[in-house]
Amino acid sequence: MKNNYNFGIVKLHLKFNQRTKSTPHKFQTRLPSQNLILFQPDLCLERGMVVNMKEYKAGIYLRLSKEDTNTNNSIEAQRDITLNYAKKHNISVINEYVDNGFSGILDSRPALNKMIVDILRKKIDMVIVKDLSRLTRDKNKTGYYTEVFFPDNDVRLISITEFIDSGERYEIDDTIMLRGIMNQSYIADISKKIKSVKTDMKKQGKYVEKNVPYGYKKDEEDKYKVVIDEKTADNVRLIYRMYLQEYSQGEIAKYLTKMKIDTPKKYKGQKVTINEWRSDSISRILKDPFYTGKMIINKIYTDYRTKKKFKTPKEKWIFKENTHKAIISQEQFQQVQKMLEEKFYKPKNKYEYLLKGLVYCGHCKVRMQYKYRTRTKIRNKVLDKPQRCWYFKCRTIYKFPSICDKGHTIMENALNEIVLNAVKQKLNTININIATNKITDEYRKNDITYKEMKLLKNNETKIDNEMKKLYSKRVDGKISIQDFKLQYDELKSKLKETKKVLEQLQEKNKSKILEENLKKIVMDFKQGKEFTNEILKQLINRIEVYEDKKIKIEFMI
Repeated sequence: MKNNYNFGIVKLHLKFNQRTKSTPHKFQTRLPSQNLILFQPDLCLERGMVVNMKEYKAGIYLRLSKEDTNTNNSIEAQRDITLNYAKKHNISVINEYVDNGFSGILDSRPALNKMIVDILRKKIDMVIVKDLSRLTRDKNKTGYYTEVFFPDNDVRLISITEFIDSGERYEIDDTIMLRGIMNQSYIADISKKIKSVKTDMKKQGKYVEKNVPYGYKKDEEDKYKVVIDEKTADNVRLIYRMYLQEYSQGEIAKYLTKMKIDTPKKYKGQKVTINEWRSDSISRILKDPFYTGKMIINKIYTDYRTKKKFKTPKEKWIFKENTHKAIISQEQFQQVQKMLEEKFYKPKNKYEYLLKGLVYCGHCKVRMQYKYRTRTKIRNKVLDKPQRCWYFKCRTIYKFPSICDKGHTIMENALNEIVLNAVKQKLNTININIATNKITDEYRKNDITYKEMKLLKNNETKIDNEMKKLYSKRVDGKISIQDFKLQYDELKSKLKETKKVLEQLQEKNKSKILEENLKKIVMDFKQGKEFTNEILKQLINRIEVYEDKKIKIEFMI
């Protein structure tokens, strides 16, 4: 006699015989139309029943954010809870996924991404977490994982401390969504509280940031206080002094590198490939008011959802005076700021040159700088008016001469002539139809409208699939007719709006206009008509210039 009971993902096979010698662990399940039954090994053996459960390949997921100070949520505590549960229930743990220092609101986390890939590759079919907040604190993602991703991939989810097990036929959908909303509200509330606490501490003159500006260090006796680091403070004073003596930022960087002074990163013990000072490092030091003894309270704010940091506009900065000893006087600092403003040049009319964004150094592969110099005479003949001569120059020599010390140049007119001749020759040897298709495809890759259209089409397909899944749930009786109608109407409304926006974008699709006119453009080029930077970027990927004036052009056609 054989009875097979199918309980969701778990299957029990009960066969009456006298062959079983092993004693499986105690477990619980729910029989159809019966009360909860507790199976015991001894009782099973007495009745000659062999009990076989599906053998799961489990993965335990552990996560701890930087803000989480609860010892019960430590990685070690989570590991103990999940592994003890797996051992107690005789579950085989295939892999452990740990995201230490990552917020639960983030969609992408290294270990989470790896776990998802392993699920898709069928390496694991069970996920064990201490609680759902470890998996995600986003209420929408909570619903996605529990309602769509895990069921679609036949994955059993177990949340130990919340007594949630998707392998049992419990009505847990509302519970999971409610917990998702609570988890997201929790992290938003925590973020606000942390921000408020930090702001209050800054107003009291306490330093709460992890990193300290170059020239300072944290006080050994008070972690909320910074003191002058005498090992590096003189370097800061030297930078200000040299700039006031009208040395450029690049010249200061070269001098510090020549003197073998460690860069801020190197001094802090961070791994650096090249210990060379850069102009932007000098610029940051020259512009930071922290060196005058005052703290900016609201310089940076963080989005709690994405964890991205944003700078507050200077006009909205709030200062706390005399929070620490100054390295630079206020007079020196103001004098430097005035010099920086005077040297910052903003042209009234930006010159759009022909090869903009296309010219690179052939040695270091970095984009070349577009510059000009003024000349007053040609071949010893004095000019009536000074003329500007535009040229391209490798700028890596200013920042990292050890990478590329060429500093070679090429005049714009000479390079333009070489490139235009090469383009004309190329166009005369290609099939116009093939060129049209290739250029159009390349344009589409970079066209914002086309990308938006592609995204909308993907959303259209996604919504359509969601509607099919929703209908299947209704057929299987997993959701009520009221919930089905409510969700179906919502998806239908989204689909209608998506199609409407897609139609609007299709009407003004630039790539379609380009495709229609491109053959005419190519024919115009063959007849010697004028080139533009926009069209050249559709024909050329990059132009590399070498020290010996050798030119290499990489075409896209």
